[in-house]
Amino acid sequence: MLRNTDVEIYKIDGTPIYVKREDQCAPKGAPPFSKIRGLMKVLTKLKEQGYTHIGYTETSVSMAGWGVAWGCKQLGLTAVIYEPIYKNGPKDLLGFHRKKWEEHGALIVPIKAGMAKVNYHICKKMMKDEYGDKGKHLPLGLPFEETIEETAKITTRELQKAEEPYGSIVISVGSGTICAGVIRAFFGYKDRQRPAVYGIMSRTGSVPDKTLTILKKAQVTQGGMFPQILYVRDMGYEYTERSKVDCPFPCHPWYDLKAWEWLLAHYNEIPKPILFWNIGRMV
Repeated sequence: MLRNTDVEIYKIDGTPIYVKREDQCAPKGAPPFSKIRGLMKVLTKLKEQGYTHIGYTETSVSMAGWGVAWGCKQLGLTAVIYEPIYKNGPKDLLGFHRKKWEEHGALIVPIKAGMAKVNYHICKKMMKDEYGDKGKHLPLGLPFEETIEETAKITTRELQKAEEPYGSIVISVGSGTICAGVIRAFFGYKDRQRPAVYGIMSRTGSVPDKTLTILKKAQVTQGGMFPQILYVRDMGYEYTERSKVDCPFPCHPWYDLKAWEWLLAHYNEIPKPILFWNIGRMV
């Protein structure tokens, strides 16, 4: 169902930039982002364990709810999407995602907008009260080990077939799950130079905390005997702010496009060749 994806080549001032089009991994009808790789494995396991209803607390610009609704439909499960009702927000995007939930048969439960972590715990309790042992509420951002493992496999394949070692990988960082998978792949990549990874945060926050989160997910350490491989950068964007820079390929303006914007500003400063890891795009 899910496929390997191409690397396309674009140029900045004559310098080739390699772009891994992971936004193309899923089939028609699914959201165009690579977290779907691990999500399908998780949903399959949950069905085998006897769950029938899968809950998710959505946020304003995420495609995760769409992914949950689509994946559940493929497996004969019922998605329950808890929809925060925002006074302000990207209304066109929110409306589009809601249509996708409906298209895939999700049950939609409106909730008061608020802090995502608080809403998550409220909705998790609602899910338990409504569906008991048949309901499972998924964590915010879908930060699954299965996604990390699948991303590591794809990364290893890409590093092995490259004609020359990449000097840098630039990638958008939200929960840090995909970035963790990319980094984990390096520890099966001993025969060639390990690229530096520049993780560009999609929302402003603590760089040390985000760095630690990614490394813990990747199950690696850096510093001391291990060289630094991860460089997290904060551009100061709020979550609901979008990048508006031009891009020669489809790129999600609330996530990956922010990383592309950073690359445009810093490509002279980072080791070449550069691989841009495009996790998702708008439809």
